Amino acid sequence: MSLLSFTKCFIGAGGEQAATALTTAMVKMAPETATEAELKHMEQDLDAAGQLISRLQRELTDERHAYDAINARYTQMMGAAENLQHQIDAASFLKDPLQASLATLVAQIEEMVPELDQDKKDIDSTQALLMDAEAAYQAKATALTGAKAKLTRARQEMERASIEEQRAAARAETARAVAGLSSGSISGSGINIALDAMTHTAQQTRNRAAALDMKAKALSGAKTAEEDPNIAAAMAAAAGMSATSTVADRLAALRQRK
Repeated sequence: MSLLSFTKCFIGAGGEQAATALTTAMVKMAPETATEAELKHMEQDLDAAGQLISRLQRELTDERHAYDAINARYTQMMGAAENLQHQIDAASFLKDPLQASLATLVAQIEEMVPELDQDKKDIDSTQALLMDAEAAYQAKATALTGAKAKLTRARQEMERASIEEQRAAARAETARAVAGLSSGSISGSGINIALDAMTHTAQQTRNRAAALDMKAKALSGAKTAEEDPNIAAAMAAAAGMSATSTVADRLAALRQRK
């Protein structure tokens, strides 16, 4: 019994529309399961048609055997009747016994005719049924083969769609990754922030180094000026002191303080 047939029986008489709707919903929820059930039903239907053909073939064979037997008997009796008729036509005497035998034989032949005709009708009817059954069987077989081919194509299409979906998802993920890198480089990602901080620190370090160099040069220059005797004399003269004063000079300077 197919899925639709089972649903109709389950719902009850008059529920064909509801059964169709329910079956459609069930097929949408589990398409492969429903399809497999329908294919199984089609195979069972095909098997039943094959069994019917086999039965009709046996019946046709039996009917033909019966018809052939009674037809052979009919043909034999008709030949005997023709023979008796010829004897009667040729006899000049003793015709009555021949006439009686012929009458008996003709009566038996007449009784056989309806049975013979019915057997012939039965053969023709069975032959017609067999032809219809064979045509139906062929149609069912074609439908089953087509349904299986469609199911195979549908499965292949689903597999291809699944592969395409996976590929599309991979492409989308790659695009998101690329977009993330691009936007990060434009807006200032963590890496750029770190680079900026490192650059700023390096610049500060260079500034401090330059200041230290200036200080070192300045201190170095002052020391050189103190060690130069000419610069020292000039500096002392400017301060009112002799760069090469003696002890006498220093004593004289002390006397002048009185």
